[in-house]
Amino acid sequence: MKDDLYKLSKLEIESIIVLFHRFEYPNIKENSILSFIEALSDLFVDYIDDMEFHFGLESLRQILKEAKKKGSLPFVMDEEDYLLIKDFSHFYLRPVYLFKNSTHIFDNEDSISELMGGYKIIDGSEVINNYSFVDSKSSRLTQLSDVLVGLIGKLSSYLNTSSRDKIRSDFFLLNSIQTENIDFLLDLIDKSHAKNIGFLHASDSYEEMSKIEVIRASRNRCNA
Repeated sequence: MKDDLYKLSKLEIESIIVLFHRFEYPNIKENSILSFIEALSDLFVDYIDDMEFHFGLESLRQILKEAKKKGSLPFVMDEEDYLLIKDFSHFYLRPVYLFKNSTHIFDNEDSISELMGGYKIIDGSEVINNYSFVDSKSSRLTQLSDVLVGLIGKLSSYLNTSSRDKIRSDFFLLNSIQTENIDFLLDLIDKSHAKNIGFLHASDSYEEMSKIEVIRASRNRCNA
């Protein structure tokens, strides 16, 4: 359902922006719940009979009908008007508590460091204090991490903004150095996943994450 709603939102992005602004998303007021649900459901009309969208949107429509009866929309009420993401501290917290026996070194971000200092992470009776912030100018490993994360970020951005047909076309035109490098990157991702599935973390929709399989298929055909 989330994936179908995501795909619909990309196709109807201008309408979604207007809708969210009109209802001060993600802080929808109690007296606006019915109007918000009706306006959102109206966007389903042109897609709900499409086999690609039908199951997800129809299921979501039924859930929204129940929400109308209850007059409540958890997670998009009692928040701040128009503020989609308050901060990114949860991306820093995840490895801290997930890999509690590791030592985590983050590049200096004063706002994040301050937010992190406000959390007390406890495992049983033990306080977890396994991270620090450093100036990347004095840490070569942090600089190297920035390069790798930047590369993966570029890949993610490319997948999010490219259709499957464009990806197939682009990868058909790569030169030998480019294909070797993408193979190295895919191999690194696969080895990381095999080592520990917790090493890979993404907040993208399945629609976007699954596009990497188009790259794999393109590379497999070339290597066959």
